[in-house]
Amino acid sequence: MLIKFAEWLPDQPPLNNPGALVVTNVIPNADSYLPFPGLNVSATGPQGQIYGATYGRDNANNSYVYIGDQSALYRLSGLSFTAATRTVGGAYNTDTTNGWEFVNWGQTTIAVNGFQGDVAQQLSFGATNFIALPGAFPASHIAVINNFVVMACISDSATQVQRVRWSAINNSGAWSQDATTLADLQDLPGDGGWIQKIVGGQQGGYVFQERMIWGMIFVGSPLIFQFVPLILGLGAYAAQSVVAYENMVYFLSKEGFKSFDGTNLQDIGKGKVDQTFFADLDTAYLGAIRGVIVPEWKVVLWSYPGSGHTGSKSNKILIYSYAYQKWAQVIIPVAFSANIEIISITSTPGYTLDGLNAVNSSVDALAYSLDSRFWTGGNLVLSAYINGWLAYFNGTALSAEVQTAELNLVAMQPMMPYQHPLDANVQYKGMVSQVFPIAHSASLSTVQVTILSRDTQQSATKATVMTYGNTSAGFAQSRVTARFHRFDVVTSGNFDSLQGIDVNVVNAGKR
Repeated sequence: MLIKFAEWLPDQPPLNNPGALVVTNVIPNADSYLPFPGLNVSATGPQGQIYGATYGRDNANNSYVYIGDQSALYRLSGLSFTAATRTVGGAYNTDTTNGWEFVNWGQTTIAVNGFQGDVAQQLSFGATNFIALPGAFPASHIAVINNFVVMACISDSATQVQRVRWSAINNSGAWSQDATTLADLQDLPGDGGWIQKIVGGQQGGYVFQERMIWGMIFVGSPLIFQFVPLILGLGAYAAQSVVAYENMVYFLSKEGFKSFDGTNLQDIGKGKVDQTFFADLDTAYLGAIRGVIVPEWKVVLWSYPGSGHTGSKSNKILIYSYAYQKWAQVIIPVAFSANIEIISITSTPGYTLDGLNAVNSSVDALAYSLDSRFWTGGNLVLSAYINGWLAYFNGTALSAEVQTAELNLVAMQPMMPYQHPLDANVQYKGMVSQVFPIAHSASLSTVQVTILSRDTQQSATKATVMTYGNTSAGFAQSRVTARFHRFDVVTSGNFDSLQGIDVNVVNAGKR
C-alpha cells in the first residue's frame, strides 16, 4: 500500500488529514518533496543587523550587491562588504520596522529607510558612496511604476503616512509638483491606515495600506495616476511580507496569507497554515517578516520570528508553492537559528583566477568545480544575512522530516468476502509488517522511519523507530499493531525527492 506524502496542513486534525502535520526542510513539488539546501557562508561584512538588501547589473554585465543596517549602507566587494555610506550627512537613522527598501532605476539604485529617517539615497552602479537623491525626502516605501519613481509614507512638508508621491516622468531627481513634468502626489482618503508597500508595474501598480488595497493606474495628464479602491477593510499586516511575481501579489494580512491578482483575493493559508503560523509568530517583531520569490522553485518564502527566536531575528521560514498550492516549513539549522536578519535574492559576484585564490588556495577545496557558472557571477541565489555574513542557500540538503496522515490502514483495504457488512473495518486493528521508504537517491543509512501508532483518538501516540535488517531489500521489518498509524520519515543526507511510504499491512483481528 503506497501512502504518498501530501501537503503540510498543520491546522487540520491528525485523523484522515488530507495532508500532514509535519513537513519540514523540503520544497513542495508536484508529487513529492525536494531537498531544501543548507547555508554556505560567502562573504563577511558589517556587524550591525541588516535591514535591507538589493542587487543590480550594469550595461557592462557587472553585478552589484548593496545592503543596509541601521546606520550605514554597504556594497559587496569580493568576499566582504565595504562601507558605501554617504560622505556628507554622516550615519543614517533607519526605521528598523520597515528597514531599507531599494529600487533599480537605470544605472543607479535608490534607497529609502523610513519617513523619520533620511532623504532618499542613490548610487550609480560602480560608484563608491551613496549620495542624496536630488529633490527627494525621507520615505518608507519605494517602487517604479511606468516611468516614474514612486514613494509613499513620507515626510515632505510634514509626516504623511497616507501620501503617495511620484517623480517627474523619466527623471528620478525632479519632485516638485509640475503639470509639465507630471511630478505630483496623492493623499489616500479614508481610514486605510499607514501605507505598507507599493508594488510596481509598467502601466500601473498597487498601494497596500494596513486596511485597504488601491490600484494606481497611469492615465496621463491631467490626472497622471488614477487611484482606484480595490479591496476595503483588508491590507498588509507586515509591510515586507508583500511580494509580487508575474501578475500575482502574495502577502500576509491580519486574516492570514493571501494572493491577489488585481481583481480576485484568494485565501492561500486558510484551513492550512494560518492558525499554526499566528500561534507561533512573535507579533512584537512584525518588521522581521520578509517575503521572497524564488521562481526556479516556483515558491514564495516568508521568514519570521517564531518560538525560540532571538530579538528581532527570524528562525523559521514558511514555503508556499504557487505552482502546486502546497505548503512546507523550514527550521533554520541550530548554528544559525537565532541569527537570521533577512532573507533576500542576491546576485553572485564574478571571480578572476586571482580572486579564486582568495576564496581558497586549494582548487580541490573549492565549493564548486572550476567550470561551474557560480564563478562567472550574476547568478541569482536565495540568501540570508547572518550577523555580518552573507550566506547562500546552496549547500548540502538540510535534514528533512515529512509525515503521512494518520490512517486506519485496515479500513482502507477492500473487505474480504467472509466479512459481514456490519463489521466496519474501523473496528479492526492492523499490523504493519514491512515499511519501504520512497526516498529517491538516498542511502537507507540516512533515512529513519518511525511508526506513530495508537488505538483511539484519546490515546497517547507510541513511537517505534524502524531498523533495516537488510538495506539492500529496501525495507524495515515491523510488527507494530494498532488501529491508527502515522509514518514519520527523517533524512540526514542528500536525496533527490521524498514521495511517500510503501507498507504491507495485515488485519490483526477484531479487538
